[in-house]
Amino acid sequence: MVDLKLRVLRFTDREVKLEVEGEGYTFLSALQDIFVDDPRVEFVGYNVPHPLISKATFTLRVTPGNELRDVLKTGVEALKNRLGELETMFLEALKRWENKS
Repeated sequence: MVDLKLRVLRFTDREVKLEVEGEGYTFLSALQDIFVDDPRVEFVGYNVPHPLISKATFTLRVTPGNELRDVLKTGVEALKNRLGELETMFLEALKRWENKS
């Protein structure tokens, strides 16, 4: 398992910018994918300065009138659910494969 380090670079009423060390595209792409579908999100994006450096920044900004913390909580829960679904599908496929062998 990868040891992630998270550092808050900026946190305002509407925007959070995080530095994520120990991760590049994989996790942040999935996280961005969750937030991009949320109508409360004005901007979401991440930047990996170089593919060989496992340090990236992630930025999330919500539209006026929305609580950043609520949007973050909802997004993290959605990501957890999606990963849980992926785990279930993987284990079911593994079980089917083992039964065929």
